[in-house]
Amino acid sequence: MRQLILVGVIGLLAATPSFAQPPTPVTTLPDPVAGCDPMEIGPVYDASLDAGATLACFQLVTPDVASLTKLDLNLAGFRQGDMHDVSLVRVDADGSTHAMASDASGDTYRIVQALTGPSTRWLVLIGRTGAGAASSFQMQATVAEGSDRYEPNDAIARSTPIHGNRVFDGNLDNDADVDNYLVSFRPDQKEAVIKLDAPEGVIAEVIDGSNRAGLLHAGKEMRVDTSHPVFLAVKGESTTTAPKYTVRVRDPKAIAVLSRYFSKENISHLAPGENSDTPGAANVAREMEIEVTAYEGDHATPLGAGHPVRVTARDIGADGHWVVGSVDLITDENGKARATLPISDCKGGEMGPIRVIPRVEHPSVWYITYNPSSVVHAFVHGSDPEAQVQPLIERPQKFQHICKETVEPIRRPS
Repeated sequence: MRQLILVGVIGLLAATPSFAQPPTPVTTLPDPVAGCDPMEIGPVYDASLDAGATLACFQLVTPDVASLTKLDLNLAGFRQGDMHDVSLVRVDADGSTHAMASDASGDTYRIVQALTGPSTRWLVLIGRTGAGAASSFQMQATVAEGSDRYEPNDAIARSTPIHGNRVFDGNLDNDADVDNYLVSFRPDQKEAVIKLDAPEGVIAEVIDGSNRAGLLHAGKEMRVDTSHPVFLAVKGESTTTAPKYTVRVRDPKAIAVLSRYFSKENISHLAPGENSDTPGAANVAREMEIEVTAYEGDHATPLGAGHPVRVTARDIGADGHWVVGSVDLITDENGKARATLPISDCKGGEMGPIRVIPRVEHPSVWYITYNPSSVVHAFVHGSDPEAQVQPLIERPQKFQHICKETVEPIRRPS
């Protein structure tokens, strides 16, 4: 009877990938499936496929929790080389079944995982293509709450694909958790820098595009070859308790340019305000509205979210240059960042004073000292220095930095 009930499910498994998207929340728990033995989450079970049988079926229900939950099914004890198809099948409220994960191999140890909603019924199917001798094994189902969006990726075959120079967050669900990623890049990109921000005890095993293996420790970074996708396995080096981590992948040739900026420090804005009661009152403001766009090394592909960028304003003179303002920004998903950049008083490279012709409504003479060659530029933190030079030469962003005003009332004949 069991084989007849589940023959449709087995057919569905054959066309199902080894991982799938998280399920939609299940609001009503379906009835138990006839012919499937109940099991609980947590205990270790001794189980077997009887002699002559081709399928064993078990069922369980995940707990009613609001956070994203990962269901882990661990099996051990299969005879080496014996082919078994281990599958997790979700049962929805209407009784429909959806194969979410499977492992068809001859390994003695298996782990099959799927993301699950609250109070969801699951079937555990262990099958083989033909009848044979009795096959004994052990199995255990566990759940990990608060899983990140890249799960399940605990097996190399289920590595989460990541494209481009990205910043992404994850967390290790338990002491034995391993998160696997496969990062691919633009065809013309030769290198990448990978940094792991994590608590002590978390490491990443890295295999780069030239098949070189290395170990990346928390707080450190590594330059890798990107001629082929780069593999990362993040795991705990010692006992850990669900630590969160961030992997930062950047193009060492990345640049940042000012895509839009507006300085209120313009000589044409310096005339005293028409409604001012103070002779020589200036409209100058010590700030600049800026927009930065960051690109990968091809100067065309925008960087993603989470990359740090610094914008700096400098006075330029014959005998040096001086920082007069800076601000640190983080790119959004379009590689852009916006801010108001404070500008200090002048620090060098001054010219003047020049005489400004008075206006009729303000019959006074005023003199202005300014730096006409002050510049503002942006760069991506961690990029190679030589990569930053080209955009500075191609697109110098100059502004007139106002230093000082003096006013001299016009003396009219008595």
